[in-house]
Formats: sequence, C-alpha cells, structure tokens
Amino acid sequence: MKVKFKEIADKVLDVIFPVDIKCLLCGKELKNNDIFCSDCLDSDIFNEGTRCIYCDAMIKEGNLVCNFCREKHHIFEKCFCPLNYNGSVRKAILSFKEDNARYLAKPFAKLICQRLEQENLQIDFIVPVPSHISSIKKRGYNPAYLLAEEVSKITNIPLYEALIKNAKTPNQKFLDYEERFLNIQYTMKVVGNNIKGKSVLIIDDVITTCATVDACATLLSNAKHIYACAVARTNLI
Repeated sequence: MKVKFKEIADKVLDVIFPVDIKCLLCGKELKNNDIFCSDCLDSDIFNEGTRCIYCDAMIKEGNLVCNFCREKHHIFEKCFCPLNYNGSVRKAILSFKEDNARYLAKPFAKLICQRLEQENLQIDFIVPVPSHISSIKKRGYNPAYLLAEEVSKITNIPLYEALIKNAKTPNQKFLDYEERFLNIQYTMKVVGNNIKGKSVLIIDDVITTCATVDACATLLSNAKHIYACAVARTNLI
C-alpha cells in the first residue's frame, strides 16, 4: 500500500495533542490552547529555514548541502526532522527515551507527520530503528517503535519491524561517524524480505551524525526508496 503524505493532511490536523494546560516540552503552565510556551518558541525549537537536502541539518543560507553530506554517500535519500535537538526539545526527548514519558510519542509523531506533509512521498512501510532486548527490558519500550507506531496510526502506512538488534551497541558518545556506523551496522540484521523494491521510512527519535539511519539503510538497501525521519536533528553549524 502506498500513501502520499500530502493526501493525509486533513487527517493529521484532526489528531489532537494530549496536552492539558502545560507546554509539551518544558511543562510550563499555559494560558491558552497552544502546545508550546513562549519561552520554548523563542528558543528556535523548529528545524526550519535553509536545510541540507539530504540530512535536513540547518545550513547557511544559499547552500544546498552541508559539508558533511558533501563527503558522505548516504544510502537513504533524505531525512526529515521537525525540531532542533537543543534546550527544551533535548530535555523532552530524553524524558521520552529514559523517563517513561511515553505520552510524548503521539505529539512527536504528529510533528513528524506535519513535517512529512511538505514532501511528495509515497511510502509502503514504516521501519523503526531497533533496540536490543536488554535495553527494551530496562526501559520498558523502544522509543523509535512507539514513534513508528503512532505515525503508522496517523497515516495508515503499515509498520514493519524489518530490523532487529542482536547485540548491544557500545557507548557512542565520543565516537566519530565511521566508528558509530560500524558499531551499529554489526549489531543489527534484517528480518524477512518484504521491503525488496518497496519504499520505506526509517524512524528514530534523534538524528545526530546519520550513522544510525545510514547503517539501517545499508541493511535495507534492496528497497526502492529509503527515507529517514526523527523528532529532532542535531544542529551541525
């Protein structure tokens, strides 16, 4: 089944954020029906303006491609990330990933879908970035899977767990792109062959160096088209 994201605009707008009277990101009390407080809005939370045509990172006006993507060949065609990974966005995503803030999956998924509405994409399957079973047991869930599940509900595009993680990834905090890529690639494997010749959308919570989505896309390289998305993108400039 193929769905054009522009054809689901009305449906996306009908999905209501599960917010009472507090800012989605920082929890500050709100006086109206907004979902973000003025402080968060003033801190440039949205990934907008001039962005790299491949990795969706913010770049200087007049450029099309970031310096990183000029040197790297990506298997995926393009990334889509609605928010910038800093400040209150970073705190909210860390709560989502580590503090059982599962309720954020639905509003984060809506933001992803609103970003995807800007593109003329046709997607057959939504593929979450996998977590190792030990991480899922410790956390209680896979954040990327929760996001993929909510995006699937909004778009009616099937969620397909085409990748599994069969080993834990070593700590990547101080590793460069190549080291991260190798760490991730050899801890995952493909399950099934349903994605051959199909268009897939890889979903993660944050995209930093693109190493994770590149590793996933490499394993899914028999797909016809591969796109990637996340809630937020690390600012490279």
